[in-house]
Amino acid sequence: MFVNIRSHESYLQFIIEEFEKNNISTSFLKDFYFEPIVWCSLIDLTETAELLKHRYSSNTRGRKPRNPCDMLRSLMLMHYQKETSVDNWVFTLKTNPIFAILSGFSPDNVPGVGTFYDFFKRLWLHSTPHLSNRKKRRLKKPSKKGKKNQKLEPKNPNIVKKLVNRAFQNKKVRYTPKAHDQLQILFQSLFVNKSASAGLLGDIQSLSILADGTPVETGGRPYGKFLCDCRKQGNWKCQCKRLFSDPDADWGWDSSRERYYFGRNLFMITASDSPYNLPIYPRMYRASKHDSVLFVSTYHELLHWYPDWKFSEAILDSALDAYPIYEMLELYDVSAIIDLNPRRSKQFQHKEMDINLKGVPICTLGRPMIHWGLNQKTYRRKWRCPAVVGGWQCPTPCSDSTYGRTFYTATKDNPRLFPRVKRDSKEWYKRYSLRTGVERCIKRQKIDYHLEDSRGRSSRHWNIRSYIIGMCQHADAWMKEAKKNHFTSLHTVIKSLLSL
Repeated sequence: MFVNIRSHESYLQFIIEEFEKNNISTSFLKDFYFEPIVWCSLIDLTETAELLKHRYSSNTRGRKPRNPCDMLRSLMLMHYQKETSVDNWVFTLKTNPIFAILSGFSPDNVPGVGTFYDFFKRLWLHSTPHLSNRKKRRLKKPSKKGKKNQKLEPKNPNIVKKLVNRAFQNKKVRYTPKAHDQLQILFQSLFVNKSASAGLLGDIQSLSILADGTPVETGGRPYGKFLCDCRKQGNWKCQCKRLFSDPDADWGWDSSRERYYFGRNLFMITASDSPYNLPIYPRMYRASKHDSVLFVSTYHELLHWYPDWKFSEAILDSALDAYPIYEMLELYDVSAIIDLNPRRSKQFQHKEMDINLKGVPICTLGRPMIHWGLNQKTYRRKWRCPAVVGGWQCPTPCSDSTYGRTFYTATKDNPRLFPRVKRDSKEWYKRYSLRTGVERCIKRQKIDYHLEDSRGRSSRHWNIRSYIIGMCQHADAWMKEAKKNHFTSLHTVIKSLLSL
């Protein structure tokens, strides 16, 4: 078991002493390593030791393990430097004493590659890096292709409705422990909660969330390794089991590139009101799962991890335009801002009145009725005759009243057709314009931090990668906030080192 876990102040004092011990001038550090030093000084990982305590043996014999705070900090610094290989990072630590010191190691006592992989095992709550058996039959590549910017429909068209009905039956959120739980605990305790306290996520008692999925290609081959002798007998299309390097990956449709890929689906939940598009729950799934299916399960996992938060709004794209999702969000008192899917949209009828795609009733003359107020408690809208309001004569009046015909619509009658925020209103367009925040968050993972460049071949690898990058995203936001405040929040030790 590790002992003498130092505080964050002790870590800052350690790097000052090591810089002096190795004769590294402060002017050189300020000119070439200013941002990494400030970045590391803002990340307090002291709680890591307590959160990972149960993942270490209580036996006092043998060599003491590395400080988990330093190991996690080194992994974050590795991703911050856009390095995707642990081997290359260990070489960098041994050849560049500054990165070794910032990680929390002495330059002459740097951990090896195996030490980092041992630390990966402590972050992953599963006996193997994979969630399924490596020996299985080959998955056939789908032949049916989708269209540009249109995701393939789920194989079972009623699967979303079944999942939502199952959720309705269980009032309490039931959560089955997952292999990535330890990563989420670290991510939530050390980063998400601190960003929320700093006001970087918005109001957590009325939080608006964004959700979207993105393809992540694996480094494993989709064909597997043959274990049988069928090819020697001339059978090249046998159905025998093969050995796969990444058995958890499968085929999925990339709608933006219009091709199938072999890998996973990264489903990201972010805060819409965050000025830095910060993630709060990154989740890896199989590539073949549809976003509408993933949102139902991910949202209930979100309720488990953040029981003290109140989610008031969900801004989603047209791939999640399914009526059961509207019902589910309405059950949890969440306003749904979802774009209509053109493949599921048509003219509707409600109480013998035609309704257009914007949720506006159409009178018998074929003109949209005039919106005349909203009950904020029940989200019941009143509509009036366009002829009476406009002051023109209707050739076929449908009411003898001088006030004209009135019609009422309520969200509870049809949450998809009559959302809480009127579809063609300025408020709806203003709120829906925030949806691109989740795409910017995913862009930070895939482009800025080179998520797919590591070519990993296990669920453990991809989950650790996405969570570490998420941690870096929060640390980057803290860095930008510190710049805005002219680094006044930095520790006095770092200020003196960098002459601030």
